[in-house]
This record gives sequence, structure tokens and C-alpha cells, in this order.
Amino acid sequence: MMMRGQPTDLLELFFDLALIASLTLTSQKMANEDTWTGMAQALLALSTLWAVWVTTTSFTDLYSPQQRPVQLVILGIMFGGMLMSAALPTAFSSHGLAFGATWAAINWGRGLVLIASLRGRRERERPIRVLSWNTVSGILWIVGGLVPNPGTRLAVWLAALAVDYVAFGFRFPVPGRPRLPRYDVVPEHLAERYQQIYVLTLGELILVTVLTLSDMPFNLGRLSAFAIAFVAAVLLWWSYARGAGARLRSAIERSPHRYRLVQTNPYAHWLMVVGVVGLAAGFERIIKHPAERPEAVLTALTLGGVALFLIGRATLDHEVLGRIPLSHAVGVLAAVALVPAAPHLPNLVLSLVATLVVLGVAAVEFVRRQREAGLPAPP
Repeated sequence: MMMRGQPTDLLELFFDLALIASLTLTSQKMANEDTWTGMAQALLALSTLWAVWVTTTSFTDLYSPQQRPVQLVILGIMFGGMLMSAALPTAFSSHGLAFGATWAAINWGRGLVLIASLRGRRERERPIRVLSWNTVSGILWIVGGLVPNPGTRLAVWLAALAVDYVAFGFRFPVPGRPRLPRYDVVPEHLAERYQQIYVLTLGELILVTVLTLSDMPFNLGRLSAFAIAFVAAVLLWWSYARGAGARLRSAIERSPHRYRLVQTNPYAHWLMVVGVVGLAAGFERIIKHPAERPEAVLTALTLGGVALFLIGRATLDHEVLGRIPLSHAVGVLAAVALVPAAPHLPNLVLSLVATLVVLGVAAVEFVRRQREAGLPAPP
């Protein structure tokens, strides 16, 4: 049942399709929110659905999707993820229980299937420990879904999400027991999965901008915002595909701290995914109203999205290349420094300066790589 050296299975790519709806609905929720509470709700929903994807990817890195029980579990998680996506827009009103209980059911169902399938084997201890932590978080997810007050529900679900993330990060510790042994990851599979999900997230940015422009009358401002969004998407792709993202597999293969890289990977990509989804929501607003002045939420989506992406990229560079590029740190500081000026700029100009920050970081990266390769830098 254990998987070794197997590339991405077509069933995993099929599973990724369910995440498209999650990204689109989260982006729409962010684009339509005008309060910080609403933004926190959207961020929590996105982080939960990201946990669905990460835990499933770890699951398929350990167990082969060619096995019938594993296939059924993946399809069941896919259905649950789709149901959570459908409940996402009203997760803090009428469909809270559907959202929270489904995530609890996903974790419990996967754990019970593994425990039954690994009966009599030493590997059974891992799903037992995971299920014990999932029982704690699952109860909180269900309780949160039953709480009628949206603010209280948000607080309970934040606690539940913290349990999930902390347990995963610390390898599901149990008092009085040694930590779980580090499993041998499949570098080709794991790197490919994270590369695929990042590109899929960029597809959300493209999809949002195309759908938004298609619903509006064309004018110079909207077409300019659409073009800037395309340039931003290209830069976000290039920065990853020509940087640490392209070296992820070799880094996992060669790293003496392979498991640490595997543990850091989901959080670095989470920051980048949140940043891209935030930018997509920001560009949706900007394309609709390019001449208006940005309010605080739109500024957070645009400049905050750039900053989160660069922090995620810097984290990934640190784990893959062993350094934090100065250009990324300067880019984050530039995005933060632009916040006070944002209310005085039209939305279109805000999108332009945010994209110029990414362009500046990408240009410095390009020059550095040219020098490392011994090639002359372009004029």
C-alpha cells in the first residue's frame, strides 16, 4: 500500500479540479467584502480548504492512488471539498454546520479507513495519532458550525484551524510517546504536486480577470487594468517557475533536512496562494472601478497580496536555496510603504504600482541569475 517513486496520478489531477471552485468562491467573497471581519472569514475558509488539499497530497505521497481503498478515500475527500466550497459563501450564516462538519468527516473518514487497512502493521500508529488530533479539532469544527453568532463561530473555527495546523507542523505529538518517525517522501511527486497547485492558483487570477472584464463595457481604464493583471500573472509565474519552484524537487532530494523542507513547504505555498487569491480579488474590484479611489480593504488585497506572495517566496527560497533574497525583503517593505499613499491614488494606479513592485523584484532576480550563470546583464 505504500507508494515509492511514483509520479502524480491522474486521479490527483482530477481531485485538483475541486479546488478551482474553492479558489473562485474565495476570491469572489474577498472581492465583495467591505469589512475586516468578512476578510477574516474568507481567509479562514481559504486556509481550511488549503488544509484539505495539503493533507490529501501528504496522503497520496504515503499511499498509492492505484490502490482501491485509497481511490475511494480521494473521491470521498473530493466530494467533501466540493460540498465545503458550495457552503463557503454562507459558511458564517446558514451553512456553517455543513462546512465545519464536512471537514471533520473528511479527517475522521480518512483516519478510520487507514486504521482498518493497516491492521497489524507498524505504520498504523501514524493514522491513530492523526485521528486523535483530528477528533479534537473536529469537535471544534462541529461546535463552531452550531454556534449561531458569526463572531463566535469565527473564534471557535480559528481555534480548530490552529489545532489542525499545529498538529501537522509538529507531527501529531502525543504526551508520553516519542514523535512520529519521519517518512520517506517522494521528491518527484511532492514537488510536482506543489508546482501544479501554484499554477492552478495563477489560473484563478486569469479566470477572475477574464470573467470580470467580460461582464463590463470595455473602456480604456478597464482594458488597462486587465493588461496590468495579465502582466502581474506573468511575473508571479516567472518568479516561481524560474526560481525556487523549479528547484523544489532537487532541493528535497539533496537536502540533509528533507523533512523540515517538507514541513515548511505547505506554509510557504499557503502564503503565496493567499497572496495570489487576494490579488485576484483586488483586480476584480479594480477592473470594475478603475477610476475610483481604493478603500482600506482593496488596499489590503492588492498591496497585502503582493507582500504575502513575496514573504512566501522568500520562505521557499530560504528552504530551497538556503538564503532569503534581499530583493524580496525590499519588495515587502516597498509594498508596506505604499499603504499610506494608496487612498490618494486611483484604483488603476494602485494596481500599477503593486505590479511594479513585483516587476522590480523579478528584475533583480533576473540580473542575479545572469551573473551567477556568468552571462552579461542586460542594459
